[in-house]
Amino acid sequence: MSQAPNPPQPEGRPENVVAATLLYALVAVVAVRLVTLGFYPILDKTEARYAEIALRMAAGGDWITPFIEPGVPFWAKPPLSTWASALSYVVFGVNEFAARLSSFAAYALGIGLAYRMGADARDRLFGISAALALASMALAFYLGGAVMTDPALAVAVTLVMVAYWKATAGHGRVWGYLFFIGCGVALLAKGPVGVVLPALSIAVWVAWHNRWKETWRNLPWFGGTALTLLLALPWYIAAERATPGFLEYFIFGEHFARYLVPGWKGDLYGMGRVFPIGTIWLFALAATLPWSLVYVRALVVKSERAAVFPPLGRDPWLAYLVCWALAPLVFFTFAHNILLTYVATSLPAFALLAAHALRSIGQDRDYRVPALAAIAPAVVIALVAAIEIAPDNPRLPTQRGIVMAYERLKPSPRYELVYLFEKPYSADFYSRLRARIARTPEEARRLIEDPASEAYFVAPGPMLARLPQDLRDRLEVVASGQKSLLLHRKSGDTGGQ
Repeated sequence: MSQAPNPPQPEGRPENVVAATLLYALVAVVAVRLVTLGFYPILDKTEARYAEIALRMAAGGDWITPFIEPGVPFWAKPPLSTWASALSYVVFGVNEFAARLSSFAAYALGIGLAYRMGADARDRLFGISAALALASMALAFYLGGAVMTDPALAVAVTLVMVAYWKATAGHGRVWGYLFFIGCGVALLAKGPVGVVLPALSIAVWVAWHNRWKETWRNLPWFGGTALTLLLALPWYIAAERATPGFLEYFIFGEHFARYLVPGWKGDLYGMGRVFPIGTIWLFALAATLPWSLVYVRALVVKSERAAVFPPLGRDPWLAYLVCWALAPLVFFTFAHNILLTYVATSLPAFALLAAHALRSIGQDRDYRVPALAAIAPAVVIALVAAIEIAPDNPRLPTQRGIVMAYERLKPSPRYELVYLFEKPYSADFYSRLRARIARTPEEARRLIEDPASEAYFVAPGPMLARLPQDLRDRLEVVASGQKSLLLHRKSGDTGGQ
């Protein structure tokens, strides 16, 4: 394995001082991510959906099948993230911090693995630089405080990729078993795609550098495969038995039809936005900011180009990182239905490549490195401050303010909270699953005209317009926020005609 030469040290900045500076910056970035977990509301739609599913699991006690509504199983994703958030609710209570804590844990573990990979392949300073780049990368920093399945998938794939490299480089049998543990965790985090993506990266690199023998010799294929199946297979079997049809939908629908069948109509939970072919590469550029600018600069500055983009045949480790970073992007290049988070599994490799680029041009000791790292946490602090200043900002996609207003205004615990025609997931989270929904005008009429009914009504967005005019005349607005109106029967209205 080739060793990148260290650039001359600037006078007055010995390596231990530089390493300490970067380490302080790393701790500060991670600390900001941790401290801010509970400082902003659970946001609709994606984050609130997963927070609500975990809440149903914790409240209902069914740890096999996640449910998106009472009696409606959520077949789109395996339950690893749901388990983690539900367990966090049990330990820390139902709140924003608890909902996001497992994502932060995945974020922190991924940073540690990136450090280990960089420090072992180069040196400690290199490892800290890579860890700092990953911690402050735009998408990684965001996912470290978002209730989603992607943080768990990203750390599982990172474990697979780091463990494979360490095992085949002869660092011990334990790494071989960690490789297969990572595969099992990936299957529980996102499903087969969690194994396919790192397998694609590794297969390309093995074929490129002819590492078939090392791969066969240094990985415990039989015991490791059994370990992967032992970790993942029992849940898949139990889930199919609990809700028959799960495997057909999840394996075929979510992994093939979603990407290969034009206009697939079988999606149960809503398709993502459709983008032009190749959009995933633009997503990668945005997701890896500000560190992608290091490579953009190298493309423009001719004197840095050769150092930042060396012949990859001379350094198998750099080639491995390139395969790790680019294989998922190639995989999704021709997919239309994609999300920015599909880049997540590539982020640790991009961070390690960014550390290589900084060292190649002699800037890994530059003061601008921690300055770049400060961008993501500074943006989040500013956003959190803006939310705290204007918590009812209508642009915030959350029902926190409306539910809090209901809790403050209701005269007794008997009063219900009823959403008209549409109930955002965050309403379930903040009402602790007590919010109801009137799905039709007829159902809304029965509740509004019933003199025994004690309820506040919520009209999210334009839903009030769907309510017949005579019913609207019976209601008055008592609070508003986040594009929703909290309504109550007017004083003196006894319900019936």
